Amino acid sequence: MASPHERSPMLPSPYAASSSDTRRPLPVAMGWMALVAAALMLVGLSTFDSPTSATVQDAATAVTSSFPTLPDGSRDLLSLCEEKFITQELDHFRATGAGSFQQRYFVCSPESFHPTNGSVFFYVGNEADVTLYLNHTGLMWENAAAFNAVVVFAEHRYFGKSVPFGLDVLSHMQFLSTQQALADYAVLIETLKTQLGADVHVIGFGGSYGGMLGAWFRMKYPHIIDGVIAGSAPVVNFLGDPDHPADTEAFNRVVTFDMSEDAGAAPNCIPNLRRALKAATELAETQNGRKQLAELLHLCDADSLPTSDDIVSIAAEAYGDLAMGNYPYPTSYIMDGNVDLPGYPMRAACEPLAGDFAEADTLGLINAFRESIGVYYNATKSEACFFPSAPVDSVNEATTSDEAKQAKIDQKGNFWGYLECSELYMPMSSDGVSDISPATPVNQSQDDANCFEQWGVHLKPNWAQTEYGGMKALRAASNIVFSNGDFDPWSGLGVLESLSPSVVAVHVPGGAHHLDLFFTHPLDPPAVTQARQTELAYIRQWIDEFYAFKQQVAKTDL
Repeated sequence: MASPHERSPMLPSPYAASSSDTRRPLPVAMGWMALVAAALMLVGLSTFDSPTSATVQDAATAVTSSFPTLPDGSRDLLSLCEEKFITQELDHFRATGAGSFQQRYFVCSPESFHPTNGSVFFYVGNEADVTLYLNHTGLMWENAAAFNAVVVFAEHRYFGKSVPFGLDVLSHMQFLSTQQALADYAVLIETLKTQLGADVHVIGFGGSYGGMLGAWFRMKYPHIIDGVIAGSAPVVNFLGDPDHPADTEAFNRVVTFDMSEDAGAAPNCIPNLRRALKAATELAETQNGRKQLAELLHLCDADSLPTSDDIVSIAAEAYGDLAMGNYPYPTSYIMDGNVDLPGYPMRAACEPLAGDFAEADTLGLINAFRESIGVYYNATKSEACFFPSAPVDSVNEATTSDEAKQAKIDQKGNFWGYLECSELYMPMSSDGVSDISPATPVNQSQDDANCFEQWGVHLKPNWAQTEYGGMKALRAASNIVFSNGDFDPWSGLGVLESLSPSVVAVHVPGGAHHLDLFFTHPLDPPAVTQARQTELAYIRQWIDEFYAFKQQVAKTDL
């Protein structure tokens, strides 16, 4: 999962929801001729052998291409790509059809690319506008020429410009599913191969939910996609897997680790945050306390008084996203490209909580908590108050039918919530000991009620396990690299040990949410550089195996 939408509990508080809406609305171009110098091919590997240390070192020597940045440090690579659309079936599995929609994708083709012995680097789009991933997935960009690869970024149905039914989309959510999305990608790749006039090798790349889709794509369509780099993919935390019981506390446990001295944060951060949350939730127990709390937290709507559940939700949203985005340098990725978080933002969020607060200093603790979450909710440093608008207001104030429809879509927020309810139920809990949150068990019945209220669907708690097979199916798969960083809260829900010679786990100490998929940076931890070298070595192995087999078949046909 990618962006911050992935972390959400079943239904965040109105405060967390409205903050997301206010911070996420969703001419430095370098010609591809500069990539020609990067066409240094990596050494080949024997079939089913794991890359040796020598081979990994060879991968490290491959020349990667450099892409200049804008003055604010971001990248805008759209000028290097061609925006295209393909007509896709709304329902790939219904013989009579159900209509069609236009799926967006980008083709970014280096001038040095030739389909003979070429490859496709295919980004498996996830739950946001695909341009976010296009501008951040540097592992693909920097290595495309070295592998004679054309780069393709595919957008997930119901996101970005690939939303069917326009403003009436909320009445047609039944066509949003992982199965339909994977079929979209399969059709798109087959179409691309036809256009190229060659049976080229295809390597998938995906982060978070995109990494999950990438792994399942390889498992469901191994004849279409030949290997996948799946970064931070929480594929093994679904209910019903007899080989891997869901660890519902893993996410919050890692969030708390990121606040610890071991992760570089202030030693007092965790105990002071616990005290601050306790003080805030106790204030929220009375009407006068809630009024005082609204003032202390600088809420824009002083009449919208926070409950104790709101306080917990506000904290969970902020610290969960800060942990995912605990990158070593400033980046806007977790904020959907809108505003940079500071480098190691969790350390920045812990700074206000680093002091020694007196036992009775309730106001000081709550003020420190407000400053701490402000690293996230006021990343622009320009907000005079928190949560300046609530989506429900825009629904009431709409003056036209189209405005009302758009307001309702905005109120729903990201459609990831629908997928979570309809098929990808990943419940989260906290024990109140190994994390900063109060002890909160999984409440499946409440989650189901929330899903029905929000989306009109009931939970299918075991469907992901039934459809994709969990750990047992992963052991039978091939050509997938799962990478996970120990700063990333989703890491505890992923594949952390290699399952076979070709279903490989790469551990990334000091890595946040699929940092290895990003562009190289001088502040990258050494483990991230090593992870990329390993991933490139496996890509080279898969490509060599593919073309060696094609040559063998060609000789047999002579």
